[in-house]
Amino acid sequence: MNEPKTPNLGLNKIDRSSPSMTYFDLDKYLDQNWEKVDEGVGQVGEKAEETAAQVSSIQERLDTEKRRSVTLEPGLQIFNAKRASALKLEGLKGRTLVNLLGRRGNGESLSGLPVATNSATIALDSMTKELGTSSFKITATGSESTEHYVDLAVLDVLVGACYVLIAKAKPDAKANGRLMAYGIVDESPSDFFPESNLAGASDRYNTLFLRFNPVTAKKVMVRLQVPNSSGDALYVPDGQMVNYDSIRLYRITPGEYHALSNMTPEQINAKYPYVDSVQPVRNPYAIRYGENLLPTFMDWKNIAGTTKVINSPYNLEINNPNNGDDVQYYFNCSKGDVFTLSVDHTGRIGVNAWDINGNTIGTSSVVPYTSSQSTTFTMPAETVRASIHFGNIESDGKYLATCSFKNPMLTFGTSAKPFKPRKDVMLALQTNLYADPLTGANADEVFEKDGQYFKVKKWQKVDFEGSRITSTILGNKSGFKTLYPKLEGANYGYSSISASAAVKYDGKILTWGSHEAIADGWAIDKLNNNFAISVSNADSGWGDAYTPTVNEIKAYFMGWTMRNMSASTYNDPTNASQKTWTPIGYSPPANWNSTWAHLRTSVPVNESSPSIKDGTISSYQLVYQLVTPTVERITSEGQLTLFEGNNQVEVGTGLVVRELANPIKFTNYDINTGKTMGNATVYAVRKWIALYKNGRIEPTGWGVFEGHDNGKALAIYSHGFDPSATYTVTYLMLGTSPATSFVGLVTENEKALLTDLNEVVQQNAARVSVTEKALYDAIKILMQQYKRNVWGSI
Repeated sequence: MNEPKTPNLGLNKIDRSSPSMTYFDLDKYLDQNWEKVDEGVGQVGEKAEETAAQVSSIQERLDTEKRRSVTLEPGLQIFNAKRASALKLEGLKGRTLVNLLGRRGNGESLSGLPVATNSATIALDSMTKELGTSSFKITATGSESTEHYVDLAVLDVLVGACYVLIAKAKPDAKANGRLMAYGIVDESPSDFFPESNLAGASDRYNTLFLRFNPVTAKKVMVRLQVPNSSGDALYVPDGQMVNYDSIRLYRITPGEYHALSNMTPEQINAKYPYVDSVQPVRNPYAIRYGENLLPTFMDWKNIAGTTKVINSPYNLEINNPNNGDDVQYYFNCSKGDVFTLSVDHTGRIGVNAWDINGNTIGTSSVVPYTSSQSTTFTMPAETVRASIHFGNIESDGKYLATCSFKNPMLTFGTSAKPFKPRKDVMLALQTNLYADPLTGANADEVFEKDGQYFKVKKWQKVDFEGSRITSTILGNKSGFKTLYPKLEGANYGYSSISASAAVKYDGKILTWGSHEAIADGWAIDKLNNNFAISVSNADSGWGDAYTPTVNEIKAYFMGWTMRNMSASTYNDPTNASQKTWTPIGYSPPANWNSTWAHLRTSVPVNESSPSIKDGTISSYQLVYQLVTPTVERITSEGQLTLFEGNNQVEVGTGLVVRELANPIKFTNYDINTGKTMGNATVYAVRKWIALYKNGRIEPTGWGVFEGHDNGKALAIYSHGFDPSATYTVTYLMLGTSPATSFVGLVTENEKALLTDLNEVVQQNAARVSVTEKALYDAIKILMQQYKRNVWGSI
């Protein structure tokens, strides 16, 4: 028989319903019950302590702001956020790289190259490149028992200074690649520096580097060698080739010089990326990719054609029973990254990995075609990007007649997650950020205030445009002239001589303080408010006996060189009828005369030359540290927000935001098809990010194509083009610049989130108030003007 118990603690009760005599059991009704009471009280105490701890934790989260400092490094990374929150930018500093090779190492031009060759030729190769549109192809010729090389350039260096020379090289199967440098004293080789590492693998671009510290030499020769596959410099079969690209020479500090010995070639390549001449951090950005890394099917490759039907943004059908058919999506990633792909489908899904040269990694796919609805995979070594494939290939020679793919989801980690549409966010800043080229000191710095971004500007960049010259003092030298021009609106208040840098029209680095001694020198005279630039007669076309006018000096800085009608240097002040101008870098045709399209017979003082317009040359550029820093507001777009969990974040430079576009009608309405079409972007394009129509993003109705001379082109399909609309574009520049870290704070509890939300509400309210006031004032002015016009006409 069940004895009665109390309902909560289970204490023993006397059963008074029994007709028999009841005995009072002390152990049962006292000791056991008190033990249960004591145990219950203990459990209540423990629960109270646990509850108090939880309440305390909640109270702390609501009363005390908790944030975490984070540093987002250049490149692609994974960041784990404990709470969904926004990044509050705390620090973004500038950096400047000065490539002493100028633009000579970018593989885009042979102008002025090479200095010398030995049993080798050099040519441009557009079929393979590491950056830009082409590379240098060095081909071994003639006897195998001699060294095969091309000497690229002779450069000025400082005795005792530290340098690093870096290049990318891709040899063919029977050759190798080696980078070399040696010092020159009195026109003879002197300091012989250690050779670089060998390129090795022939299926990719490999990083070569060497460091050197000149002991006696004031000049250095840069050499590109073609050894054989084992590294022997002499026995190289005729016709063996090496492609070189992204060659750069940087002066570095002694500390950086010694640190190179503990770095891998790829780490060195990342720390000292290739730049043309002098480059700051340009238009830095941080993009957080969506929790779902897959975009709508409209953004996949191979999506065109009658065999694919997009029923909705995330719903695709493939109908091709007789042939293998698939669609692909490519995305950036790194070795060791773990992803899970899930999709509702009746077809096949697969994954490939790719290296930096666009080659698939391994003999089989990371995920061979499978009918599974979900798959988890890890990216192998050498991976820089991956591709997702949805297709109808059942097996060799067998294809599914019809298959569908709905709601694809690609996420980090090993667990499949419920479907969400992709939503990327970014923070993009439209500004240049400089620093001391050698030490990195005195950097321009970005800060945030009231939801807006400002820059502490410590450096000045001047594009030396001829039209801005107001007056010039001239000094005649043998073989060159020293010019002391004033530039309209220029700030001459420089602070540090050693930290300054200047670039000639062809990318050559000018030498500070040598303007009275040699050509291609420069300085600043802040007392008299003028610059000093020495110009060779070979560049300007002025002979030693000729003194150019201010307008003729303006024309030179606008890209024109002066000639006699015989195409020789102009040196006859008494024969003005022979004076002509041609674009710098353009060679006059045989038997040229006044009908040549690029010839000018009067000084072209208000016209930039075609060579500047088409980008073969640029204006002189001067960079120097200011005496007094200034603060200026910078244009920005977006805010970097993070979702809870792992976020894929990319930090880089060169993002141009909402540039006004000029579509021109061809088959479709094209943007950036060529420099001469009138529809070119300001910068050459590496990658299109977005197209906007009247300020709103256009998710469909446009595509990208090759075959032009200013990077990638974009086509707005004719059926979706609106001639009355304003189109703008966001894209990544083709040119490279150094990157920098984004340092900021992320919120980690509710109090911090509520505080940030309150600040955002206040900032937005203030902005709305300012906008309303500006709009009211504008309407008021218009009404006053209207009244005056109306009453004035009566």
